[in-house]
Amino acid sequence: MIHDKRAFNIVTVRSAAALAKKLSEHTWALCSGFSHGGYLFLNDSFSEDGAAEFAVVRESDALQVESITFGWCNVEESLGYIKRAVAGEFDAAGHSKIELLNHGDYRCYHCA
Repeated sequence: MIHDKRAFNIVTVRSAAALAKKLSEHTWALCSGFSHGGYLFLNDSFSEDGAAEFAVVRESDALQVESITFGWCNVEESLGYIKRAVAGEFDAAGHSKIELLNHGDYRCYHCA
C-alpha cells in the first residue's frame, strides 16, 4: 500500500455487484474504504482526479493481498476482481501487513 499512513472511513457493502458499481463508476475521497466478504477495499489513489487505485486487504490479519486500479475497469471487470478477492484467489500473493488507522468521526482534509 502506497499510502500506509492514511486513515479510512470504512463502509460495509453487502453486495459484490453494488461494490463493483461503487468502485468503477464513482469518484471517492482519498479516505474512503469499503468492507465486503472479509476484505477491505481501501482507496490508495494519489488524488481524486487520478485513476481509482484500491488496496485489497484481508480483514482477518490486515494483509494486503492485491492492488487494483478500478478506475480502469467497467462494472463487469470490477465484479470479477471482487469475486476473485473474496474467493481468496489473491491471498497467496500477500504483499505486506498494514496498520489500519481509524478515520474517526471527524471530517479530514480528504473528505472536506
